[in-house]
Amino acid sequence: MTQQSTRTDRLRRTVAYGVALWEMASRGATYNPLSRRVVQNPYGVYAALRRRRPVHRSAILGSWVLTRYEDVAAAAKDHERFSNNPRWREATTSVLPPAPDDYSILLMDPPDHSRLRRVASRAFTRARLTALGETIARSAAELVERAVRRGTVDWISEVAAPLSMRVMLEMMGIPGHERRRWETWVPERARLLEMIAARDQRRTAHRAGNEIQRYFTALLHRRSESEEDDAVSTFARQVATGEGISMAEASDMLSVLMIAGNETTTNLIGNGMLALLRYPEQMQMLREEPARIDDAIEEMLRFDSPVQTDFRIAKARITMRKRVIKPGDGVILLTGSANRDGAAFEHPDAFDITRKGPRHMSLGHGVHYCIGAELARMEARTIFGEALRSTTGIKLADEEPQYRQSTVIRGLAALPLRLERRARSA
Repeated sequence: MTQQSTRTDRLRRTVAYGVALWEMASRGATYNPLSRRVVQNPYGVYAALRRRRPVHRSAILGSWVLTRYEDVAAAAKDHERFSNNPRWREATTSVLPPAPDDYSILLMDPPDHSRLRRVASRAFTRARLTALGETIARSAAELVERAVRRGTVDWISEVAAPLSMRVMLEMMGIPGHERRRWETWVPERARLLEMIAARDQRRTAHRAGNEIQRYFTALLHRRSESEEDDAVSTFARQVATGEGISMAEASDMLSVLMIAGNETTTNLIGNGMLALLRYPEQMQMLREEPARIDDAIEEMLRFDSPVQTDFRIAKARITMRKRVIKPGDGVILLTGSANRDGAAFEHPDAFDITRKGPRHMSLGHGVHYCIGAELARMEARTIFGEALRSTTGIKLADEEPQYRQSTVIRGLAALPLRLERRARSA
């Protein structure tokens, strides 16, 4: 960050801190996404909001904040009254959402959203996922073997992120030697989703977005007659034949898939490993009963979701818990809070891979349910299975790993581990 941006960032934090104090004194609860304490552990703040002001008008964000499972689920699936399209926004003070030309499918309602989702689903056929399974298994085995051979690893930068990137490059049909540019572009572009991004970070995000758009546009032109089944070639053929998607929409869609496929999966694998380490009895159960892996992945998603926040804009006058949301108001859905709601989940702050109950909100709800959900689950299932099979022990090398400064995407900056190799069978 530049010196000017650093000063601006400090000023924003100072102002937000003052507003948060006022909200707490006058309303009994507050949500300050600029607080580093909240970023590191938001769950206490979420609990206070659920108890005291589950439908909270945030002066800091200029938007409503929903925290209870029932309310978040209702808003997420009601696209008739809660829109993803920023053109419905009237509250100019709201921090939400990004500009209309950013991540277009994320900012669309049916029927346009349905049209693009049908096109995108062709990149996630059962046959394509099965083929990607081979890449996932091969990469997971290589990354874990390298880690256990050394005995130490940063689980994020040396396992989770490389696995996610390899899979997405393979899915897109992008050569592996181009990996480094994507390792720069993806986190830079993802900052545009943040409520707390500084001005220079947004400029960097827009620049990365423009470079990504140019890259995919050129690639789509080159692949218009390709018969391969990678995502770029699949979209290119549909653009060339006019099958429900334009060149700009295809380029944007590929950008969304590339960024979401890396960020969500990397942070699922990181947050999930930290949960296992902090609940060693659950890790031991998973070692002894590997058939529980699917339930374990769902609990990882619920317990410390890689995506904490979703956004909507009210299209009508809506009353929720005696509070009136007006047309054009921004609405923040705190999915991370919904996943810890005691009204929906028994002992919600405990990590329990045997848990039964309602579906978590981590991968969306309703028409905006994550289209790559099954791929993310496949990657997590494979890497955790490989890690537990290859080791007799996994321990934290840093007792207080730090989360990245983000409120939408929740992920660790690093996760240093010590690994004990399992002896090979004779």
